[in-house]
Amino acid sequence: MCENKIIDGNPKDERFLLIKHIGGGFWSDIHDVQSKILLAEITNRHPVVYWGWENCYYTLGEDYNSFEQYYLPVSDYSIGDVVNDKYTYYPPTYKFFNVFREDRTKWTGIYRDVPSFINCDTNVLVSDLNCCVNSLLMHQILPWVKEDHPAYGLTEDEVFRYINNKYMKLRPDIVDEIEEFYHNHMETGPILAVHVRAGAKLNEDSHWSEVNAEYPHEIDCYLKDNPSARIFLLTDDEIVLEQYKQMYGDILIYTDCSRKTINDYELCVKAFPDNRRKGIEIIKDTYLACKCDYFIGNVRSNVSMAVKRLKDWEKDKIKMFI
Repeated sequence: MCENKIIDGNPKDERFLLIKHIGGGFWSDIHDVQSKILLAEITNRHPVVYWGWENCYYTLGEDYNSFEQYYLPVSDYSIGDVVNDKYTYYPPTYKFFNVFREDRTKWTGIYRDVPSFINCDTNVLVSDLNCCVNSLLMHQILPWVKEDHPAYGLTEDEVFRYINNKYMKLRPDIVDEIEEFYHNHMETGPILAVHVRAGAKLNEDSHWSEVNAEYPHEIDCYLKDNPSARIFLLTDDEIVLEQYKQMYGDILIYTDCSRKTINDYELCVKAFPDNRRKGIEIIKDTYLACKCDYFIGNVRSNVSMAVKRLKDWEKDKIKMFI
């Protein structure tokens, strides 16, 4: 327990940053969590991550904190600690009796800019929306980091690794599953990890198809220099998996996870009936990719960016298509 120090009029033990689910994909949401934890550090607040049952793709029900299906708590405090009828809240639409629920006005962005969060002096600061566009939140927060903070002077990737190593502890059963697959299928190298995003993305922007077409050349270059190498494929698309099976045969490694070949949202949801399992499969592929010797990904993909950030890759061991 922290000492009862007064900061901006409130005891230190009574200053919280409640980090709620922003309703994106898994690594987009984790990107937001990591950014907000840095915000909590530089504003002397206790971070509390709470992914409730509203607006969360990974929820198990109304009584669960879905974030803690995957990670241990990021602090000694929980959602119950931020509910107090004597506390003040920001944004002002929140009060002690509705902090669990979604604020339907949040999409206006009012009260949710980084300077307002930095200068806020309420007991509970509620983060329920990415504070800026294009997932550049960390870029917006870093200028506020002071020289005496461990993140001062670090690159964005280095800051994410700092936050990840300090706070983001996977549940033991997930760690065990990752290690089991690695020891059974990937212990002998070298291994090239390749993340190919497809599915609905191909219909959204021709960029994805153009970039995906460049992968085989990059893979062939690596295999030429490393003829004994195997390929670990990360993809959410069954068609991509079948294509890579035909191209690379027995040297292809992949996990047994749910993949989709359809764009209809309702059918995609039915393809993942177990919401916890959906998140585990994403985490498992990502962490296994970090165990590989070389990685090929796409800067527009949150999965690829997670692989890039979780490991301190040597520059000649990673290729990120733009």
